[in-house]
Amino acid sequence: MDSHAFPILGSIAQKTILKGGLNLTVRAAAKLMHDKGASSIIIEQAQERHIFSIEELLNFIDAGGDQTIVLRDAPIRKVECLEEGDSVIGALEFLERNGQRYLGVVDPDDVLIGIVTYSDILKSIDPAVLMERKTVGEIISRTIPVMFTADWILADVIHHLTKPEDSILVVEEGRPIGVITAKDIFGIVTSGKGSHEPLAHYMVSPVITTSWYSSIHEALMQVRDLHIKRAIVVDEEGKVVGVVTQSELIGYAYGSWVNLMKNHTDEFHELVGMLEENNQSLQRLTLADGLTGLGNRRLLQQQMDEEMERMRRYNVGTFSLVVIDLDRFKYLNEEFGRLVGDEVLKAIASEIARLVRKSDLAVRWGGEEFAILLSSTPLEAAEQFANRLRAIIEQRTFTDGAKVTISVGVGEYVIGEDEKTFFCRVDQALYRAKAKGRNLVQLA
Repeated sequence: MDSHAFPILGSIAQKTILKGGLNLTVRAAAKLMHDKGASSIIIEQAQERHIFSIEELLNFIDAGGDQTIVLRDAPIRKVECLEEGDSVIGALEFLERNGQRYLGVVDPDDVLIGIVTYSDILKSIDPAVLMERKTVGEIISRTIPVMFTADWILADVIHHLTKPEDSILVVEEGRPIGVITAKDIFGIVTSGKGSHEPLAHYMVSPVITTSWYSSIHEALMQVRDLHIKRAIVVDEEGKVVGVVTQSELIGYAYGSWVNLMKNHTDEFHELVGMLEENNQSLQRLTLADGLTGLGNRRLLQQQMDEEMERMRRYNVGTFSLVVIDLDRFKYLNEEFGRLVGDEVLKAIASEIARLVRKSDLAVRWGGEEFAILLSSTPLEAAEQFANRLRAIIEQRTFTDGAKVTISVGVGEYVIGEDEKTFFCRVDQALYRAKAKGRNLVQLA
């Protein structure tokens, strides 16, 4: 086995460390990161180190945070450190287990010598070691990407970008003509430009795409060599069929690590046990939302595929989809703080879980959005369910006296309809509920 397949942290760490103080404003921190080409700022105080990264900045902006406040009052978090001689495999396991994306790298005297991101670790691993012949088309879950036409206004869709891997695809007749990434939004925010122009004004073209028939090895090499965080997968006609992130590609290849390690038991015996044990837990984690405990988009996609196949095969009753968005949630975060906002999300998730049947599936779609698949449920019954949930949320008082309402789109699946069309129908119903004054249920 190539000894360079799994390097040590010290060899891949970003040695240029951008440091700042707690009295630095969020706007100043963002400009400093932009000017220096850095993805984070490190704040060292006493015996602790904290980090303010692009990810925190995007979430802060999405929540409507005031960019004039200082980092002391902003959502910075403690950064854990490992030694420079530690293996990237152990570091990857540490990040997965703790749900983190950044690690400090220290020398034997505990002096910070660099920063390693989740992406740095993924890039450092030779893709040829991880995956041989499997194609992107075999593993992509066909999760519906975030897609809009070029005439949409950026300010209306910017909430879809909260993580560094997130992106918005600009499409024309299903074919990608532009892309806007979280990094692009970061640049727009730090430059002081407005976000009220159509997507065509901001998008980057042409779009780098990956064929449905490309191997995992080729996709991994593409995202690594071109320094991109996602593969936009297209079919033979050039139409978008899905998006798979760099971390997801590694995740699909994760199981092959176990077999690889078993051939080198002298060096990796202890690691094999860890990987085999974690493989199952990671499988569960990839289908769950960490904050609310509900499922996530991937789990919804899997069950929807099963429901559609059941209908096609057995010609049984249809199912319905309910998509929920919390009204003016960023103002709630602004007034009560993000911690209260998180408690509201968890409480609403609990209400949803209490109302659904065992045969149904509730997931957190992302941000302040939820989705519920109601098995064997026609449109009228789904509408009644949605209105019952809407009334419960409207009447409830949450932590610190917070109040919130929801807007809901409801649609019934029709045999022969593709997933994208179905999702778009229900999503448009949700937008109509918003446009008509919120706290409403609208049918697709």
